[in-house]
Amino acid sequence: MNLLVKRILMISAFPVLIAFGATLITTGPITLEKYINTLFYFSISIALIGIALYVVKGGFFDFFTYSFKRVTKALSKAPEIDDQIAFKTNFHLSERVNDSYMKSFLYSGLLLTFISIAVAYLL
Repeated sequence: MNLLVKRILMISAFPVLIAFGATLITTGPITLEKYINTLFYFSISIALIGIALYVVKGGFFDFFTYSFKRVTKALSKAPEIDDQIAFKTNFHLSERVNDSYMKSFLYSGLLLTFISIAVAYLL
């Protein structure tokens, strides 16, 4: 089995189990509607994490981090030692996001969100 598919299944199993546990410990009757609503909340949270990682991976914040580094260097009282070399050796924020994890969170969150929406409409 592909590593990406394994991660998607593992990340997808986590909110299903957590939603089931949260449904069991809440007060009132345990219904399928309550479980689907709880699963939707957890799955939309995972989808938002995946979307945030997608935006960071796209390089949207690279310019802002570079600008903040320049301002910090300009305002610091430390002597400037090879300023341009230091900026070239630092990597961008988009390089720190793992592409595989980003896809895993995004796909599993969206998959669970659409499944919970479809089951809610079928009820």
